Amino acid sequence: MALSGRTKLGITIAVAVIAGLASVFLSVLLLLLAALLIAWGQIPERTETFIKGLPYGDSLLRALAKLDMALTDRI
Repeated sequence: MALSGRTKLGITIAVAVIAGLASVFLSVLLLLLAALLIAWGQIPERTETFIKGLPYGDSLLRALAKLDMALTDRI
């Protein structure tokens, strides 16, 4: 099974958070971000529909798109 770039990025962030656990609140936020990136890599259309349904979903999608562009250029 080939993994997409977003899925690899999400897994990387999840492993980093589990290994670091510097702060409980920060690690929860980063794990949530990792889960979103993993899901976005697997089923992008359904994940975007779900995120749009959340409060401030459009802003979150724009922020995730910018983060994805910034990080995937480095990987």
